[in-house]
Amino acid sequence: MATFQDVQAAVHDIAARLNVTPELARAALINPVLALEELGFELDLSGRLELEDRARFSKKQIVERKSLRKKIFAASGHEFDPGQEHDLAVVLFDELKLVDEASKRPDLSPLSLPMRKVRYSTSKVKVARVKASEIARRFPGKAKGKSVAGIDPSLIEPVKIPDPLEALGKAHKIIAPLLAYRQLDASTPRFATEALYRAVRTGKRRLVNITPRAVVTGTA
Repeated sequence: MATFQDVQAAVHDIAARLNVTPELARAALINPVLALEELGFELDLSGRLELEDRARFSKKQIVERKSLRKKIFAASGHEFDPGQEHDLAVVLFDELKLVDEASKRPDLSPLSLPMRKVRYSTSKVKVARVKASEIARRFPGKAKGKSVAGIDPSLIEPVKIPDPLEALGKAHKIIAPLLAYRQLDASTPRFATEALYRAVRTGKRRLVNITPRAVVTGTA
């Protein structure tokens, strides 16, 4: 098993191999973990979580994710990937036995990306330009038809996503940090599924107008 430090140490070689294999480089854009496995790096749990943190989240969010994971691991008694449905089910149902066999188990699949509530400023504020594609992807219908430059990003309010895990309430101290972790996980797009990765890797699906090239600027 490879650690994140192993990947950092081999980053120049990885970049060179990606640059001579455009199909792999494209697939790496949507799931770097699977791309690294194809290059011979099977990351351990810590490495996969570290890579996902750095690829998907801001520095502030990374600190929060690591803090929540620490609480989750302390409550469960060991480390696991809280974002993996199977791993989470084993911990909650098989190890902690929070739901008996006669009860219906809550759905533990990852939460969907949230929509956004958008308020429009009535005061004179400096408004940043937002790409139309971003509006279409993230904003509800009432934002459509408005000027692309007329939405102040600071006025975009996140909406809490209903989580089936809330059904367990205060059954165990692991639930509270898990709920927060799942909400944070749903705040940014996840890595592509293996099926989509394979489709891009084999050319059956294309990433439009993207010519990837790996450039090494540092290993930190």
